[in-house]
Amino acid sequence: MMKSAMMKLSFSKKKLVPLILFPKERKNLKFLVDLIKEGKMKTVVDSNYPLMEAEQAWAKMKGGHATGKIIIEP
Repeated sequence: MMKSAMMKLSFSKKKLVPLILFPKERKNLKFLVDLIKEGKMKTVVDSNYPLMEAEQAWAKMKGGHATGKIIIEP
């Protein structure tokens, strides 16, 4: 039931992928921070849209055509 709710909240049609995980142990959090600092973990940006084109960004996301994050800028 929780998975179904999260998929609806994230508008995912494919699979549920956690956006971010917070490790409980300090050593695991440090490992993730080190990966980011070393450039080994990155966010993939598909496209940027101005706020006035948010409807087009929404349509792209709902259509499942994005290959990364869609950014809406003010």
